[in-house]
Amino acid sequence: MELFIFKIKFKGPVHFGETGIYLENVQETVSSDTFFSALINAVSIHFGKGEADEWIRKFYENPPFLVSSLFIYKGNTFFLPKPLYDSFLSESIRTGLGKEIRKLRWLNAEDFLRWQKQDIFKEEELLRIKEEQVIYENSYKVEIRPRVTLDRVTNQSTIYFCGLIKFKEDAGLYGLVIFNDKSFIERFYRVLTLLGHTGIGGERTYGYGNFEVLNFEKVSGVFEKIASDGNKFTLLSLYHPSKDERENIEKKLISYEIKRKKGWITSGKESKPLKRKSLGFLVEGSVFLERVKGALVDVTPESPPPNMLSHRIYRYGYAFLLPIKES
Repeated sequence: MELFIFKIKFKGPVHFGETGIYLENVQETVSSDTFFSALINAVSIHFGKGEADEWIRKFYENPPFLVSSLFIYKGNTFFLPKPLYDSFLSESIRTGLGKEIRKLRWLNAEDFLRWQKQDIFKEEELLRIKEEQVIYENSYKVEIRPRVTLDRVTNQSTIYFCGLIKFKEDAGLYGLVIFNDKSFIERFYRVLTLLGHTGIGGERTYGYGNFEVLNFEKVSGVFEKIASDGNKFTLLSLYHPSKDERENIEKKLISYEIKRKKGWITSGKESKPLKRKSLGFLVEGSVFLERVKGALVDVTPESPPPNMLSHRIYRYGYAFLLPIKES
């Protein structure tokens, strides 16, 4: 098993749609299911449908690699979702700062490691972490741009709005990937580089989402320490239980949140006027008593129009886990 980290820098604005009906709803990170779908589309565009089908087959049987969601970096500061687990904090801190702790969403990698090891005990430390949320918030800017569409028959114009994210000069996204099959290391890097030319997210016809890969290397330093052994686990991806896991999943959970996702189907270069089935996930930061696996889930619409789809549609739900070590 090989653990790699990669950084990407965007060449312009991005549009990462949030669940909802309005284009102005955007988020600053990219969930693991969206990232995986973008990789498969890049494989299909650049290497053909047969190669994309082969990737899907391998992942359906036994994934050759696992990806995290993509999170923000700013300069040399890497942010990770705060684990939804704080019972190691003293009762006085949880009583006095309970609301502030719940508001904390992101930890830099060093503080994430300390949270893993349960080494954060003082009120001053939590207040410092709260103040550092400003660094995260200053790494990007949200803009809402007006757009106009014309009716093909009447030429009547309708205005709508689209949200976009602009990352600061020294900021972008990064991800982690575990390779179970070393032969996929070079293939992953090649497809990631090609995805940078294709773009990730929505509104790509406007040039949104193009990026360059700044780094792709084995983890070292704090991330190597974060990946050390532990007896509990934090989720850094979205996770959908496999059929075998569903019956006993509640017994494996310590703290979690659930999110339901839906969206339109994109196949290769073509966007289809079809919605995939909605799917529920446990979100990043959820904490487990033991390892879970997840699944690649078939979300193909029940009765698509004839000749509209030539293949099944899948959504990535494998768990990317990091250990939590008890003090």
